[in-house]
Amino acid sequence: MPVGELFINGKDAYLEWGVSMDNTSLSALMTPAPNKAVITNKSRLEHGKRVITSNVMVDERDLTLQINLTARNEEEFFKRYIAFCDELAKGLLLIKTKYQPNIVYKTVYNSCTQFSQFIREIASFSLKLTEPNPKDRK
Repeated sequence: MPVGELFINGKDAYLEWGVSMDNTSLSALMTPAPNKAVITNKSRLEHGKRVITSNVMVDERDLTLQINLTARNEEEFFKRYIAFCDELAKGLLLIKTKYQPNIVYKTVYNSCTQFSQFIREIASFSLKLTEPNPKDRK
């Protein structure tokens, strides 16, 4: 049972909504953020171009989290589903895992690109998120 594995906005996602991470979600969270483009300058008076690599900054990043929502029965499923959609509608998702207890990923919910439902008690989601500042994870 994935109790204590994933926390969203300070709530245990499994206890609150029956939500757990797919095996690819931790990898998506841990993928390093890209750097912003470095400053360059081309001059006809010099060969090649100048590249300034001091003070390199990290760029925002988009990520996709694969999650599952489970319930004991159809009634509980729809109750959890509605509550989870309400949480997503808040926009800001503070994501923490038991694997990196000192890191909180500050993300913004963009969309749910895929929803698969099986037997009305199990669903898989692909959440599209943006982490505006990957250096702000405290």
